[in-house]
Amino acid sequence: MVTLSSFRRKLFSGGRELEVELPAGAARWVPAQTHSGMNIGDTPSHSFFIELKESGHEAPPGGSGALGPGVP
Repeated sequence: MVTLSSFRRKLFSGGRELEVELPAGAARWVPAQTHSGMNIGDTPSHSFFIELKESGHEAPPGGSGALGPGVP
C-alpha cells in the first residue's frame, strides 16, 4: 500500500478493530485480508494497493492474519 495523502482510519475485520494513522507517501506491506474501514480523521484518505498474484502468499483461513498495514 502506498498512501497519497496523510490520514487516520479505523479498520474492522473478524471482530477486531485497529486505528491507523499514516503520513502521505508511506509505503507499507499489507497481507491479504478482507476488512472494512472508516475515515476518522479530518482529511480524505487516498492510497494505492498493489496486489501480488504469487502462490504461497494467501491469508490464513478464517482471516487470523495481521490487520492493517504492517501491524500484527
